[in-house]
Amino acid sequence: MAIGGIRAKLLRSSLYTLANIRSKPAYKKEEAAGELSGYPRVIFINQPTVPEPPLFCTNYVSTTKYTLFNFLPIALFEQFNRVANFYFLVAACLTFTDYAPFDWPSQVVPLALVVGFSLAKELYEDLQRHWQDMTANSQKAAVHSGSNGAFELKQWRDVCVGDIVKVKKDDFFPADLLLLQSSYEDGMSYVETMNLDGETNLKVKRALQNLSFPVVGGDGDGDGDDDKASHFRDFQATIRCESPNSNLYTFTGNLEYNGHIYPLDPAQLLLRDSKLRNTEFVYGVVVFTGSDTKVMQNTTQSPSKRSKIELQMDKIIYLLFGLLIFISIVSASGFGLVVRNSVPLWWYLTPEVPAEDLNVNNFFTSSLRHLVTALMLYGYLVPISLYVSIEAVKILQARFINNDLHLYDEVTGVPANARTSNLNEQLGQVDTILSDKTGTLTCNQMDFLKCSIAGCPYGKRLSEVELAAAKQIAAQFESNDADGNLSDTASLEAITITDDSSINKKGAIKGFSFQDDRLQNRNWLKEPNADVILLFFRILAVCHTAIPEVSEKTGELTYEAESPDEGLRTLALAYKKLEEKEYSDWHEKFHKAQIASGPNREELMEELSDVMERGLTLVGATAVEDKLQNGVPECIDRLALAGLKIWVLTGDKMETAINIGFSCSLLRQGMKQICIVVSAEMLAEAAKDVVKDNILSQITTATETIKNKKEAHAAFALIIDGKTLTYALEDDMKFRFLNLAVNCASVICCRVSPKQKALVVRLVKQGTGRTTLGIGDGANDVGMIKEADIGIGISGVEGMQAVMASDFSIAQFRFLERLLIVHGHWCYKRISKMICYFFYKNITLALTLFYFEAETGFSGQMHYDDWYMLLYNVFLTSCPVLALGVLEKDISAEFCLQFPALYQQGPKNLFFDWYRIIGWLANGVYASFVIYLVNISIFSPESFRKGGQTADMYVIGTAMFTSIIWVVNVQIFLVSHYLTRVQLHAIWGSIVLWYLIVYIYGMMPVKWSSGNIYHQLPEVLGPAHKFYLSTMFVTILCNMPYLIHISYQRCYNPEDHHVLQEMKDLKKDVTDRKMWKREQVKATQETEIGLSARVDAKIRLMKGRTTRKYSSLAHSSS
Repeated sequence: MAIGGIRAKLLRSSLYTLANIRSKPAYKKEEAAGELSGYPRVIFINQPTVPEPPLFCTNYVSTTKYTLFNFLPIALFEQFNRVANFYFLVAACLTFTDYAPFDWPSQVVPLALVVGFSLAKELYEDLQRHWQDMTANSQKAAVHSGSNGAFELKQWRDVCVGDIVKVKKDDFFPADLLLLQSSYEDGMSYVETMNLDGETNLKVKRALQNLSFPVVGGDGDGDGDDDKASHFRDFQATIRCESPNSNLYTFTGNLEYNGHIYPLDPAQLLLRDSKLRNTEFVYGVVVFTGSDTKVMQNTTQSPSKRSKIELQMDKIIYLLFGLLIFISIVSASGFGLVVRNSVPLWWYLTPEVPAEDLNVNNFFTSSLRHLVTALMLYGYLVPISLYVSIEAVKILQARFINNDLHLYDEVTGVPANARTSNLNEQLGQVDTILSDKTGTLTCNQMDFLKCSIAGCPYGKRLSEVELAAAKQIAAQFESNDADGNLSDTASLEAITITDDSSINKKGAIKGFSFQDDRLQNRNWLKEPNADVILLFFRILAVCHTAIPEVSEKTGELTYEAESPDEGLRTLALAYKKLEEKEYSDWHEKFHKAQIASGPNREELMEELSDVMERGLTLVGATAVEDKLQNGVPECIDRLALAGLKIWVLTGDKMETAINIGFSCSLLRQGMKQICIVVSAEMLAEAAKDVVKDNILSQITTATETIKNKKEAHAAFALIIDGKTLTYALEDDMKFRFLNLAVNCASVICCRVSPKQKALVVRLVKQGTGRTTLGIGDGANDVGMIKEADIGIGISGVEGMQAVMASDFSIAQFRFLERLLIVHGHWCYKRISKMICYFFYKNITLALTLFYFEAETGFSGQMHYDDWYMLLYNVFLTSCPVLALGVLEKDISAEFCLQFPALYQQGPKNLFFDWYRIIGWLANGVYASFVIYLVNISIFSPESFRKGGQTADMYVIGTAMFTSIIWVVNVQIFLVSHYLTRVQLHAIWGSIVLWYLIVYIYGMMPVKWSSGNIYHQLPEVLGPAHKFYLSTMFVTILCNMPYLIHISYQRCYNPEDHHVLQEMKDLKKDVTDRKMWKREQVKATQETEIGLSARVDAKIRLMKGRTTRKYSSLAHSSS
């Protein structure tokens, strides 16, 4: 007989302690009038004759932003909702009128390119979501046909409420199902919910016991008779249950069948996107579909997230619009004055003939008309290609993140994925990380290291923290000995360091790292307390519940933990001897309490459990290090050294969360724990105001304690549970709670719901005004991920709900270190420089137009050719700035990780503050003035050619435009710290491209180009020495202030990255290791959490013990 057939006959409730989920008793319909009322949702099963059946939503799920019909209207509205794009839309329309100072292509073509690129990007991203939805909706499910008991395959989208569905082992549930029957006789089934909450441990579900369905299956595959279950053909029932809601852990209702009412609870509910495990098949009836399912109820609309740099960029654009309006008003006023005072004297303009442009009798009208022209003419102050350039750069940055091999998990084969490119630079400005625990920090695996039996400690392996502390203090002692400060290191307390490589790993067992020769290899029999040791491990074996699983391929037996709270954590083992009658009497009472349906059921069970747990004899305790994901303590340590604050928001109980806090170095020995907790008795009996006053008193006392701390190294950890947090998050208390929390080194919120996670993130985000990052791996983390400024989903072996809602996804928590400290730092610096440079180069160009306008009586005449203006942002200066935004590195990735405090340049916004922005704008004003003044002085009015010819307007314009191209490209060359071949080719290629354009454009027939440009470069400007000299002189003069500024800064007031750059260039990491180490220590934020803080605390403890030892020795000798 096949293994599956054997296991199908096992009654799991007789093997495991699962009585707590046994079904409630059934009772007759006439006795249940109260149970039939109050449930708004009524579901009829196999009752096609029911008149007017209720309507429910379909099982189709969509996460797209657009549809086929609303894409263009909505996308175009969003594009032109940007003030810059709307301005250029109006300007493009006006180019077809007489008001325009240039031809329509110079405005329409750039606008079409910018908007078209943005629309294409939006369409591509939404198509990605649509394809993912199609994959999910097209999965197959076996649905009961109702005629002959057969099950037919239907797509998930076609599954309806009331359908009976068959789900096989390792398949996902297509909707929320009420469990009717399983392959086990007692209705047991095991469910993996990692798609929902990140738990890799299995959950136990159990069907109603009183429905009396015949046993189905029995053959090897458990499929029954060709996917038929004839007993469901005549099965007719009615379900009355609660309305759709987002709570994953509650479900109430009843099932009416054969005149009896069966109460329902969460033990019978199988949630969509969870997986059937260790059970051959189950039958269930659909109760919630599509958007009504629990998982979709927890999925909210993704908010529109914009980075702080982009929001500040909008303010700069408004500033430039203000400058544009100002100089346009000045230009219009100047034009009006010229029309009134000067035009009457210009007889060749026939001022006596009224005209729209030059009406000397109504110069105010002429001024208003010219205002429209000026607003269009000076529009180059606002960079039209800025948005599209930033989008292009962010897409390329995202590709680099996705392709980073250091963010690739070799175990699962999952790379990092930037699901949105809008927030790349925000990665470099994070202040607070709010993290889930289960599946995010942990692997749900524990490592058994030590134990204590009858007061005797066993286990010689050191924990990660002990090992790190020992190695560091040993290194310090060696260093002190080399300097002559410590003569006898042997006199110090001995430090035992266990090298894992020397341990015989033959037959290694997952989660078992215990090593002690006194207990292993039957040596425990030689111990004086051998009987107690035997009892200890016997109790340990009985308490650890596991589910056996046999591999069908290899036959290997493995074990799955039944629940994450059943595993060994910090466990005290005790026993109590009972007479058989004493136990029978107690068990009878406890069983009655289990099946009770009254409101006091939980309280009664708690009282009976308390009776049994009194008078126990302590045998020993286990010391188990919770199994974290690889690199989590080091990652948290690095993030803390970078100045980031880390909060943990978990649904686990407080004891479990505290243990994980110690494991991942958020908590450490000596840290004062502030627990804000309200007792269950007070919550049940006291009024709400009394409870709130109690919580407020605890918060106030804790705040004063932190404020008046006396010890220099005192650190505080805030721990609060979900019920207390409910009150702490109310409007009249939440900011006091936040004030306490931000003054603690670490914060752990326990037993919190998904909604509370999102509310905590919102409080931190709004209360501090700093950038928040939410990271999780399950559906219960979706609200937190979406609420945070940046949402990170953990992919890999956990579920995909968090990933689908995230902005970035990574396979392991440890990758967050490189994602923030390296890529975040780089992207922040790149985007900041890029935006500042963009405004600089546009101001440089636009203000030369204003100067020329003032020179020519504000006539609206432009001295640049229209095609020059069109190509300036699109081709001539676009490649260098794109290369800057994609490839620029102030320091290498290695240095970013070695000097984590450099990350604080982002949260402090040192490279995009108003001081730096105004500096760049002022640089643009200066450059424009120098370019215009020098070129006008050289080319007008003197002759500049050997033949005595003077320069006309277009010659001056081309010479001036050449100077602009050189100045802005040399400027970006000076700004770049990391010059690759791509950047060099982009910079110098842009200059070469300019000369090619002038040459080719001038060689075209006159009908295709402006007649004044014809053969301009080879015949007019090319032979003139002044043309080259003026370009060289202007370029040096315009960039000299920046050279002086950066030279002075590097010499007398260097920034952190300047020091690191020079250290690397001078190879200080090789030639002066002591200086290198000193700089590394300086480049870390002072922190009270993380592995470094724990090691420092351990060192202080060891040194304190050593000092006390020497003191006692000196005292005894005296």
